[in-house]
Amino acid sequence: MSRYNVTGARVDWTRIGGTAMEIKELYALMERFEKSGLSELVFKKDGEEVALKKVVSAPQAPLTMPVAYAAHETRAPIVEPHVKQASDTEVIRSPLVGTFYRAAAPDAPPFVEKGEMVQKGKPLCILEAMKLMNEFQAEFDLEIVAILAENGKMVEFGAPLFEVRRV
Repeated sequence: MSRYNVTGARVDWTRIGGTAMEIKELYALMERFEKSGLSELVFKKDGEEVALKKVVSAPQAPLTMPVAYAAHETRAPIVEPHVKQASDTEVIRSPLVGTFYRAAAPDAPPFVEKGEMVQKGKPLCILEAMKLMNEFQAEFDLEIVAILAENGKMVEFGAPLFEVRRV
């Protein structure tokens, strides 16, 4: 069985018998792997095996993260005197520092609007951090009472994004 180990841009070609995979196929596989979100891939064909692994210099944040809620924070809450909150509402706060986007693209409609009823799992916003787009979803059914962050503006950790009411 032949085995090819590909790590980043370095290629270690070790061949033990059998017919080699077509070089065009190998390069096509490497190109598709590089563009994918995968970190590791093992491809087997006709008794040959190609193992591809990306070397990541720093840990990457997941693309989808749960939204941090004021009621579940372990840190001291950030005092926001200009944010008035009704007793039956909760404030969804930013779990990271990044740029707040209300829509997936500049010409796309916003994920949510004030007064809208949102089902669990529906996207609320995107926070861009270190060139990664993190989509945040509703963790429970809710109503948007107020949108507290400005589209396209930087938000700090713990900054209020939405005031919501559980439904």
